[in-house]
Parts: sequence; structure tokens; C-alpha cells
Amino acid sequence: MKDKIAQLIAYAETVRGLAELAALRSRPGEHGIQQPDPVAVNTAKYSFAHGFHDAAAKLIDLAGGLLATGPGGEDWANPEIRAVLEQHYAAAVPAEPRLRLLNLIAGLTARDYGGYQAVLATHAEGSLEAEKLQIARTYDPARARAYASRHAGLA
Repeated sequence: MKDKIAQLIAYAETVRGLAELAALRSRPGEHGIQQPDPVAVNTAKYSFAHGFHDAAAKLIDLAGGLLATGPGGEDWANPEIRAVLEQHYAAAVPAEPRLRLLNLIAGLTARDYGGYQAVLATHAEGSLEAEKLQIARTYDPARARAYASRHAGLA
């Protein structure tokens, strides 16, 4: 579990960090509107889309089968059933916040909205190939060339 959580944190922080880098490297465009750095923003989009399905799978694995088989709202609304649910679903936290979190995860990963998001993650901004094309098209290799030349003794 700790390994999967660490991987989810790394994924989220990578995407967030790249998005922040795109903003930090932004330049004023037409009409004074800031435009994000194209290499950083496309790398963020690529990293997000490339890792989305793996991250969702890790989250589903961590949450377990309750995403599909857990109690519904009608069960929770029934006082007799709710008493049993509160008893059996309590863990490190009471049953209600635990079930609410599981419901959120199910909505984001296993239900209709989760399927919609899975498609958007891959295709909303263009395909992964389009992201790679934009990264290659907008990357300025001057810094990398200078670094390699310095360390190869060519400069």
C-alpha cells in the first residue's frame, strides 16, 4: 500500500510541478495574456495522460471491491441498515467519511464519470503522439547542446 501511495504522490506532484513550471516560464502573448511555456505544458499534459490509467488502477486496487459492491444511498438512509453499516464499515475513521471517500473514488474511476474521464485523459488535449510531437517541435535544444559540449570538452 505504501508503495502505491508513494507512486500516486509522485505522479500527482510531477504533473503539478510541470504545470507550475509552465506558468513560471510563461511569456506575455497577444493582448498581454500570459502564455504557458509550450514544452513544459505539453510535457505536463503528456505525463498526466500517460500515467492516468495506471494511477486510476492503483487507486482502484487500494480502495478494493467496495467501489463496486459497497452500500448505496438507500442502504445508508435506512436506519436499521445504517446501524449495521456504521458498525462494520468503521475503521481508522467512522463509517460515513470512509464510505463517502469510497463513493468519490468510485465516481472518479469505476462509474460513468470515471469512464468519461478515462477517455478525456487520453484524448481531450490530443493524442499522446500529438503531445510528443508538440514537445519535440517546441523544444529548444541549445541548453542541452551547450551542456553536452562543455562536458565533452568541445567548448
